[in-house]
Amino acid sequence: MKWIESPDGFCRFCFLAKKKNGNAVYRNKCRRVLRPLFFGMVPQIKKPVWAMIVVTDPAPQMTPARLRESAMKLFRKMEWTLPEGATADAGED
Repeated sequence: MKWIESPDGFCRFCFLAKKKNGNAVYRNKCRRVLRPLFFGMVPQIKKPVWAMIVVTDPAPQMTPARLRESAMKLFRKMEWTLPEGATADAGED
């Protein structure tokens, strides 16, 4: 994940899954899993950011649970905390 502080005061996220890692169904599934996790964190972010989240694992290795686990690691790295009562399973298929 790469990020910069937001120049306009709003959080913006870009989810990038490369074509070489899987077909369109896989890339869209990655975005569907990650979107609610990141947008749910917006109230917990102290400084708004513009972030690009890149999915690098190929389709056979990546599962929704692994995507969520990776997102939680990023949240800890950024020092973002989950809201009270929220779980990492938000957006489960």
